[in-house]
Amino acid sequence: MSQKVPFDLSNVKKCVCPGCPVQAKSGCVAGLKKQLAGALAKTPPKKEEIPGAYCATGRATCTDLDPSQPCQCGGCPVFSEYNLASGKPAGYYCRDGQAM
Repeated sequence: MSQKVPFDLSNVKKCVCPGCPVQAKSGCVAGLKKQLAGALAKTPPKKEEIPGAYCATGRATCTDLDPSQPCQCGGCPVFSEYNLASGKPAGYYCRDGQAM
C-alpha cells in the first residue's frame, strides 16, 4: 500500500508537529529541534531525525510524548491538503501511526 502523505521536504516544511502541545515537554523532541536545520539539509531527510510529519512516517521515535495534551493535526496545512479528516487515524499520528 502506498502512503497517503509522502514524506518529503515540502510536507516536512508545512508540518506543525514541532509546535504541538503533545511534544512540548519532550526532551527527545527538543534535541531533534536543535538539529533540525542539519536534518533538513539531507536528501532525502531521515524520518528519525525529524520531529514531526507523523501523518507520513507513523509513530514517533521519541517515547516521551504526552498524548493527554491536545492534538493540533486538524490545523495543519498537510492535514487539509491530503484531506486527512476522512482517513484513519484522524489525528495523533505520533501515537497512532501514519494516515491512511
